Amino acid sequence: MRGKRSTEKRGYQRKISPIELRMRADMAARGYSPLTQAFYARAVRHLARHYAGHSLEQISVAEAQSYLRVLKQRKVSASTVGNHTAGLRFLFEVTFGKVWRPVSPLRQRMLKDMDLRGFSVKTQMSYVRSVSALSRYIGRAPDKLSDEEIRSYFVHLKVERKLARQTVTIALCGIKFFYETTLKRDFSLTGVPVPKRQKKMPVVLSTGEVRSILGKVRKLRFQACLKLIYACGLRLGEACRLVPTDIDSARGVVLIRNAKGATDRQVPIPPAIVALLREFWKTHRNRRWLFPAESCGHRRGSPSERHIPLSAIQKAFQLARQDAGIAKAAHVHTLRHSWATHLLEANINLRLIQEWLGHRSPATTSAYTHMTEQGSNAAAQQVGRMMADL
Repeated sequence: MRGKRSTEKRGYQRKISPIELRMRADMAARGYSPLTQAFYARAVRHLARHYAGHSLEQISVAEAQSYLRVLKQRKVSASTVGNHTAGLRFLFEVTFGKVWRPVSPLRQRMLKDMDLRGFSVKTQMSYVRSVSALSRYIGRAPDKLSDEEIRSYFVHLKVERKLARQTVTIALCGIKFFYETTLKRDFSLTGVPVPKRQKKMPVVLSTGEVRSILGKVRKLRFQACLKLIYACGLRLGEACRLVPTDIDSARGVVLIRNAKGATDRQVPIPPAIVALLREFWKTHRNRRWLFPAESCGHRRGSPSERHIPLSAIQKAFQLARQDAGIAKAAHVHTLRHSWATHLLEANINLRLIQEWLGHRSPATTSAYTHMTEQGSNAAAQQVGRMMADL
């Protein structure tokens, strides 16, 4: 049995992607030895596994360089880091035709500061892009800019480009981090205020509307994913990145790993959803992802390198919403809001809902108390009785 499994595993490892074939052809044309080709190809495969869910074409140069920094943090040998660096640089420069710029000492300092604070790769890339955009707009290195120049950039974002509050806030957080933490400058002297947070009530669907939408979802893969999101109150990315072993059917829970805020949590999963997921998994038997990408891993049991794209789930939801005739401006995350609201209406303890949602603060969860129909109707009736004699 063990020999059969190892043979199967080696068979999967021998499967070469089209990009690797292109890269090997480029290396052979330049006279690279078979051993060097193997080292470089291995580096590319490791990069693809690190950014699971993204194809190699979707990975940016900055993200590839961030991956190399992760290798150094893991105390990987210098020779391995060197081989990976050379292999990835060849992939981006020769095969993809992109510019592989070395990381400047200033950016390196900022990246190390973010590493020390445990920022995710996504946050780091966002902050670096914010500082780079500032530097491009002014036309000088970011450490040479005056407070007035920084202020003029935010005037440009808010007044001229009229960017959304959230977009401006992300840029502000990244640039403020760079000046306060990396350069040790007093950012308050710029006079740039934090954009006011808009207090908007999220869209909530009734239980009937949720069932109408889910009933219009055609494909089993989309049915399983969307029903799981609603039944467990998951974020879209959390559902798409689940692996089969995250579903603990014996205990009736789903384990959400490395969720928002780098935390893990457990959420109860209804038996009907477990049965649906089991039925869907039998259609692909992928051992790596519960929801593998449809464009890869067609062979039953093959270890697909990518999970289902988030955009595919969003599109399936919107088509089902339109077919159901629901006019509300709902999206996949609306299922999570609706789930929390429906639990409150069913008198589920607010503290439990907070844990299942993964909220750090009870104040975040308590916002759903304003959206429950029972609570709102009861309060409205009470006000009506109080004002009846006016």
